[in-house]
Amino acid sequence: MNGDGMSAQRPGPGSPREYRFPRSVEHLTANGLRIIVLPMPARPLASVQLLLPGGAALETASNSGLTAALARLLTEGGERHDADQLVEASELLGAKIGAEAGWESVVIGASLPASRLAGILDLVAEIALAPRVPEREVDRVKALRLAAIEQSQASPRARASEALIAEIYSASSAYSRPMGGTRESVAAISRDALMERHALLLGAGVPTVVVAGEIEAAEVIRTIESSPLAQLRASTPAAPTTADAPSTGAAGTAAAPRLLLLDRPGSVQSELRIGKVGRSRLDPLFYAALIHSEVLGGLFGSRLNRVLREEKGYTYGAAAGFEFRRGRGPFTARTAVESSVTAPALVEARVQIASMTPQPPSDDELNAARQYLRGTFPLRFGSASPVAGAVAGLVAVGLEPSELDRFQSAIDAVSGDEVARVAAALDAETERIVVVGDAATVAAPLRDAGFAVEIRGDGRGA
Repeated sequence: MNGDGMSAQRPGPGSPREYRFPRSVEHLTANGLRIIVLPMPARPLASVQLLLPGGAALETASNSGLTAALARLLTEGGERHDADQLVEASELLGAKIGAEAGWESVVIGASLPASRLAGILDLVAEIALAPRVPEREVDRVKALRLAAIEQSQASPRARASEALIAEIYSASSAYSRPMGGTRESVAAISRDALMERHALLLGAGVPTVVVAGEIEAAEVIRTIESSPLAQLRASTPAAPTTADAPSTGAAGTAAAPRLLLLDRPGSVQSELRIGKVGRSRLDPLFYAALIHSEVLGGLFGSRLNRVLREEKGYTYGAAAGFEFRRGRGPFTARTAVESSVTAPALVEARVQIASMTPQPPSDDELNAARQYLRGTFPLRFGSASPVAGAVAGLVAVGLEPSELDRFQSAIDAVSGDEVARVAAALDAETERIVVVGDAATVAAPLRDAGFAVEIRGDGRGA
């Protein structure tokens, strides 16, 4: 105690409180519609999410972006309501309907008072079963997406990330392209193609309705079974795709790693990206990969950020980690630095990525990652919407809702050896490097540092 009666010792963190993810109640209708209900006491604002399996991972290069465009157009109305009427009808229920495309599914969702559930189910069913998709709105959505593509091409950050995935995955892989499509594929979108995509979406597997909130499970199931949503049918899933096919281009060697430099004349800083094919969400080492990501490039005190920012002063921040999908999503490391330190920053970033194998995480690093992941996990689920969304995301990749209940214990159980296995497997993958910067300034230092530099002139001007 000091003279004021205050303790002079700084208090440490308390023990984490036990958290239980809401228990799910499931039901399968006669048509094969899967219903998952997650009762959440004291959460009067409920969330409804309809998951239609079959997302952007099923697309080819020629129809890339079709699923994302369809999702944006679903809320333009259905058989009984046009877009304005749909907004009005949903607002009368205290709700707002939205739709979003993912790699594995399209989700139509809404949040609203639990007492008004029946009304929103009718509206969700209307746009899911028979969307209006007006021709003029197709043109508008295409124009918006084309404008967004132009904007992203002018952004060095977006340009670097897009170029990296094209380097990591083969051209035949859906993962090699932005989910929203390319300039060529978006320009080719037609209403007929969108309606064909919609028909495929209704026949791509098992549709699922997820409802969370202050609700009674049996009552919700009865309400859904008596709603138009009950018309949805399960079908044979679409054939597996090669969405995660790695690139077959030249890999380079350790002595001269291949580097793609997108010239951006006059740029005073460089965007750096290092990538490899990563891991699937279904991978048994998923939790170890989460720890790997935090230790390497997730936490503020991660190896990448500590060295590149704190010790070297090269950047304001650096990050790295896995993006998990049903197929093997990308692993990426990313930062931006002044042009003058492009080469040493890139060299150091590669050193830190490679350090995870010869120098497995220390006990302090493991504990910091565990505490962060455990501690932030409950904070994500304070309301019904993220709970329903998390369950829908698991269903989309083929996992059960119970996976979320074991998250914290699975994180605690991750060993240093498992993280080392993740690191070793990552080391074995072909590395891709992309830099967006001023070639006149950075190309020579990069070559001097041992990189085999290929320069392309599509990084846009400063």
